[in-house]
Amino acid sequence: MLIHGREFQIASLDEIHFKIVELVKGKKTGRALDFPAGTGRLSWMLHNEGFAVTAADIGIDSFRNPEIPIFQGDLDGVFPFDDAYFDYAFCIEGPEHVENMYHTFREFSRVLKKGGLMMMSYPNYSHLEARLRNVFYGILEPVEPYTGAGHKNNGHINRPAFALLKMALNYAGLEIESVVSAKTKRSQLVLLPVALAIFLFTKIKGQKGRTKYWLHESNSWNVLMGGNSLIVSARKK
Repeated sequence: MLIHGREFQIASLDEIHFKIVELVKGKKTGRALDFPAGTGRLSWMLHNEGFAVTAADIGIDSFRNPEIPIFQGDLDGVFPFDDAYFDYAFCIEGPEHVENMYHTFREFSRVLKKGGLMMMSYPNYSHLEARLRNVFYGILEPVEPYTGAGHKNNGHINRPAFALLKMALNYAGLEIESVVSAKTKRSQLVLLPVALAIFLFTKIKGQKGRTKYWLHESNSWNVLMGGNSLIVSARKK
């Protein structure tokens, strides 16, 4: 797709980058990290919005933006950036590919300034269809076969439910501010009676469900009835 006069190939859902830019419009610009950057479409879009973008990825040969600095980095390793350097960090469809999301979120938190904003997208493993699939298949997605020692598996090897994702963010000092769905999953509307039962259960559980299981968030409309990807914004405390 042609974006600001440049064409990019992308691996994530097409809507996500546009949603991200829509969410940051009107915010004060600053230093922004895009990691993993892929071919650089989001980097280019943020650059054109006035952000001072730095990109990073495990493979940098496909990055298309000579105007934007890119560093080789591994989400499972130590990021090649100083502490408290960035005002924003963007991680698009990254958490599901890492071996240890607690480490990854700690690194994002480390390179963010206090009060900095992390915006990430990841597959919605907590929508209603995924929950029902887990009942019948015993797994959220097909397995990723082991490809041998020394090979970096880029498949979905980490599949946290929403509450576990939030817990990992909290452990890194990142507090969720908003959760939006990248795209409406209309096929789920036939399951609305089941969703209404879950909403009623959430209300009955009250404060205990809110504090012990975060039901008010895990069973919110955006998560339960949302699309295949969620966009989560989290602020460094």
